Amino acid sequence: MYRQLTLLRMRWYAAATGRVLVRHWQLFVIAGVFVPVGTPVGKLVMSLAMPLMMVLRVGSDTIWHFQRIVLIQGIALVWVMVQRRHILGGEFMAYVQALPISLRERRWVDVSVLLPANSLLLVPVAALLMVAPTGVSGPTSTVFLLASAGVLASLVLLAQLAMLERHPAAVLTIGVADGVLSWCLTRPADAAGWFALGACVLFGASFLRVPPGLFKALRQARMRRASAGRKNRLLKETPGRQPPESTGLRAVQACAGRLGAAALSPWGAQQFFRLLPPARRIQMQALWLQHAGSTALRMVAAMALVLGADVLMQVFAFDTRALPTAILAMAAVALIISGLYRMLRSAHLPVQPYLRALPLPRRFWAVQDTAFVVALGAVPLAVLLVPLGLHRGSAVMTLLVLALAYFALLALLRFPLVYGGRQAVLLGVILASTWSGVAMAAVVR
Repeated sequence: MYRQLTLLRMRWYAAATGRVLVRHWQLFVIAGVFVPVGTPVGKLVMSLAMPLMMVLRVGSDTIWHFQRIVLIQGIALVWVMVQRRHILGGEFMAYVQALPISLRERRWVDVSVLLPANSLLLVPVAALLMVAPTGVSGPTSTVFLLASAGVLASLVLLAQLAMLERHPAAVLTIGVADGVLSWCLTRPADAAGWFALGACVLFGASFLRVPPGLFKALRQARMRRASAGRKNRLLKETPGRQPPESTGLRAVQACAGRLGAAALSPWGAQQFFRLLPPARRIQMQALWLQHAGSTALRMVAAMALVLGADVLMQVFAFDTRALPTAILAMAAVALIISGLYRMLRSAHLPVQPYLRALPLPRRFWAVQDTAFVVALGAVPLAVLLVPLGLHRGSAVMTLLVLALAYFALLALLRFPLVYGGRQAVLLGVILASTWSGVAMAAVVR
């Protein structure tokens, strides 16, 4: 059964991923343009292995290692969250749930599909395996470094499996394993370190002993008890029997309340969404409930890009190279965040006939979506420009003009992203590149 189910899941994942790659082929063309021609293979492998090697190198304190290990796991979880439906097999798995397949077999199938799904994330691990024997890791033991990389890859895989199953117990067990691994990396490669490495995998995998549906069953039992308590209090407070009409109306209202709570409970944002205006509530639900993985991936990529630009400007000592670096980062961040326009557009299309019947201006949602995306884009812009403004106080007016031009670029990117069709990404890249060229010509003297 494992072989047949794995083959079916692999076939589905390959077909679904292939459709995505064909639909977004422009991204690979753009990525190939940014790779310098004639880059040596050895230097490329070293660059791919360096981030992971810096995290696993012995010498820093526990908090330093723990933060970077959690960051790596967060990136891996976002990567899998975007592909969750493809990895789990789509609608076919609703039929598989009725087959006599054990939980252990299903988990092995999930792991088998996760490995090819992580092909890009495994590239730094493979580069580390190639680079570590050359001795560039310094005083760190090569064998201990490779073992630490294997343990970290195992913890990442376990975290992804827990995310696919939505297993709450994994938060505690994998967190403890991350702490033990961070402690191991502060010590030399002795017997205690090797023993702790083995304990990391045991701690991380201990959540597999807890049934995935245990917490859901406990939550449902608690909800049933609370519902029964409310019903008993209602019967005690009501002197007579209610008429059927009011009873039916109360049942409909209770059902609507339960549906609303179920839709918002995964993020615990029910009270927060109630405080928002109706337009913002619809936009937040479209992004953070229907497209949570894609939205999180875009925001994480934008923040990582601006933080990297801040580090690069600090390396440049905020000299004349800082402004071109900031302009390129702003163009890239605007291009990343502008993808939210298509998600919002897809959320509005199914209810377009109903929206036309409301007393709203014709371009209401176009204006609201533009304002919402521009507001989200202000967060990475602040992280990017605040250090530059602190170190170059004389360029405050220039930074203000750049910020206004950045907001204008975000607003203009809505047109190619919404109406560009298959060439949307390519048209957006052309617009962002033109903007960055004009900005550099106007600012850099």
